[in-house]
Amino acid sequence: MEKTAEVESNPVKPRVLLVEDDPVSAYLIQQMFLAQDLPLDHAVNGAIALDMHRRNRYRLVISDWMMPEMNGVDLCRAFRSLGNPYVYFILCTAKGQKSDRVEAYDAGVDDFMTKPLDRGELHIRLRVALRILEAEEVVQRQKTELEAMNLKLNHLAVTDELTGLYNRRRFQEMLKEAVGEHMRAGDQLSLILLDIDRFKSLNDQFGHQAGDEALRRVSQILRDQSRRHELPARYGGEEFAIILQRCGLMEAAIAAERFRLALESADWLDRKITASFGVATCGSQISTQSELVAAADQALYAAKQSGRNRVELFPENTPVMPTGKG
Repeated sequence: MEKTAEVESNPVKPRVLLVEDDPVSAYLIQQMFLAQDLPLDHAVNGAIALDMHRRNRYRLVISDWMMPEMNGVDLCRAFRSLGNPYVYFILCTAKGQKSDRVEAYDAGVDDFMTKPLDRGELHIRLRVALRILEAEEVVQRQKTELEAMNLKLNHLAVTDELTGLYNRRRFQEMLKEAVGEHMRAGDQLSLILLDIDRFKSLNDQFGHQAGDEALRRVSQILRDQSRRHELPARYGGEEFAIILQRCGLMEAAIAAERFRLALESADWLDRKITASFGVATCGSQISTQSELVAAADQALYAAKQSGRNRVELFPENTPVMPTGKG
């Protein structure tokens, strides 16, 4: 037989499954597909067809309607229940009643062919099927690209471009959620604010490129040192924040000292980098997001005033002075 050029040149050549219990009909259809250079696998009943599909994920199925145990319409329903990727389902039958075809369409059948199959008609049906499958692949590819782009945009929306940490906007969202959970469930919640010591002089002496590199390195150290319940973010400029979920004041102080030592002991390109830390915990005097930030900021200011490169705690039962941060 001659090969049909239009089908052969189509860039989409999906795996095709023939479901046919009659060996003579199966042989004739296989010869038609061989002539069109399309790969074709054969299953003798619906159960075998479903098992083969789970292993091979066929895109095009041609099935006889009248088969023992599971007819073609029920088989189509079973295929549709398996979900993606989409399977183009052609039903072969001698039935011509409108009610029969309506039932088949309702089950998800895409097209019909009348038995015995005609080679010319098969060519036309396949050309339509391949064109639809190709369009569906384009749609799925575009959907995948769009989802990837949306993920990237969502990541950019919550990420600081320079450091890769959460940005200030996302920090505020996370802190609001954490404070809300603290109020509902009574979980402990602490906050660390830290500021790189004498960062302006680093920029002045070595340039802004060196300053940017220092910010990136500090961020990486914070990320490496953070445990599962510790959420670091860039608060702004040379200032960083770490939310500590289910963590009281003493545990947060220990964590802050861990971060401080990691910065102090790291290898630095231009000069040694240290940071000052302020720690505050939700309690009787601190119950809101702004109060927690203000308390941590007051403790940070105390660390700066006390000589830098140290951890200071906001004393419990001390009134919080508003700072305008949050």
